[in-house]
Amino acid sequence: MRTALVLLFGALAACSFSTSSNAPAPAAPPPNGACMNGPPMCSPDRRAVIQCQGGAWRMLQACGGAQGCAVVANMIRCDSNAAPPAAGPCAEGGYDCAPDRRSLLVCRGGRQVIASTCRGARGCTVASAVDCDHSIAALGDPCESTTEIACATDGKQLLRCAGGTYQLGELCPNACLSTSGRVLCQ
Repeated sequence: MRTALVLLFGALAACSFSTSSNAPAPAAPPPNGACMNGPPMCSPDRRAVIQCQGGAWRMLQACGGAQGCAVVANMIRCDSNAAPPAAGPCAEGGYDCAPDRRSLLVCRGGRQVIASTCRGARGCTVASAVDCDHSIAALGDPCESTTEIACATDGKQLLRCAGGTYQLGELCPNACLSTSGRVLCQ
């Protein structure tokens, strides 16, 4: 599974953020701008989910949809169902989920490109980091790390990441299983 720090600069499908404690999700940061590391929260203008990381506020997700950012039942809800902004620069090396939640994007040369497909059950998700379930892939799908393995979409082959794409690793005598993000060739 690929996990990377979140740097979001595009519209995403609606998602929820959960705080790690039983305390209510914070609605907005303190007005003075200073911060201590803590859970994600809505920005003061309710147009983004932000989080204090390393003493500085970071945008986790733009909430450009009509509902913006809101706290509902102690969960942060981000309506990001808005048209993506005009092509603009992204933060080099920053990760994001594609709007369909089936691909992990990375910023290279000022534009977002597909780093890996996320065909597993969890797809691509955003919380305090971007998470891509690449336990299922198609032959030739893009990938980043030679340690990545996946079951082929037909469930009969184990694929390995080589040269930036998934290649045939081995045929599975019975089946290739993808459960809870784990890949097993049986």
